[in-house]
Amino acid sequence: MNDVATIETDSESVQVQLLSREEANLISNFISQVGIWTANHGEKANHIEIVYYPEDDGFEVVNNEENNGLLRRNRVSVFRGELIAWATQQTQQLKGWDNARTITAFAVVYRDGQYGVLCKTADAKPAETMAESV
Repeated sequence: MNDVATIETDSESVQVQLLSREEANLISNFISQVGIWTANHGEKANHIEIVYYPEDDGFEVVNNEENNGLLRRNRVSVFRGELIAWATQQTQQLKGWDNARTITAFAVVYRDGQYGVLCKTADAKPAETMAESV
């Protein structure tokens, strides 16, 4: 979400946030899923933050549960598990079935009734470069 378009109307200029196709798809999926989580888990879903770290293929998850859904060593709540499963599915979809894309940034936030997303991908290593390294 980096670009803004300015639209001139008869009475004023209006700025509209431009989204990439990936960001638009991600925010649509996230809004729908937050509705499901809110219906199933109530106020636990009032605050959600998920950040993906590509360097170790892991997630940082913040939610409205006590201790962010970490119950004890090696145990997480069902809700936290659902958050991680959803995020994993989204990142796999962004990478593509053949891992043609790499994720350089991925974050979703739901807080105080507002949503935010950050999603950036790049082409994976070109095929000829991969063949040379083998």
